[in-house]
Amino acid sequence: MKRIAAIAACMALVVGLSACAGTPPPPPPQSFTARLTLGAGESAQQAALIQERPGVLRLEFSSPAPLAGFVLRLEGEAVTLDYGGMRANLPAGDLPQGGAAALLGQALAQLAQPAPKKSLHRLAGGGWERKGTANGQPYTARLGADGALFCLSAPGLELKAN
Repeated sequence: MKRIAAIAACMALVVGLSACAGTPPPPPPQSFTARLTLGAGESAQQAALIQERPGVLRLEFSSPAPLAGFVLRLEGEAVTLDYGGMRANLPAGDLPQGGAAALLGQALAQLAQPAPKKSLHRLAGGGWERKGTANGQPYTARLGADGALFCLSAPGLELKAN
């Protein structure tokens, strides 16, 4: 009888501790908009990062002045650059491989997949932090309790989206 009671207590402890870990966050929404800052100081570039749907990203640059109005759209291997009614289609290989566009595409694709438990950490207030590597650069993503991305940073590129 004591053995059964000990086994039941151990099982209750295991179940209780696994419940404390919580469930992983839901995947990020299919579409979202975030503010993006690339670089720092006077050379910082500001853009709206828009995920139209998984795999389709749009960067709408607002500063510095020479970049204001440029729109870069990434969809799989297709890259389109729009400015003032002009459009150019670029091969994806022409984008800098260590650049922010490649990192954003890979990081967002990873975030749409279920996270390995070791990459998730619970934040105070119910959100989640997820660390990963995309395009050879480490990144940190912060997700709300609903799975919505509210911050993505990649220090190696001085990239911050929120």
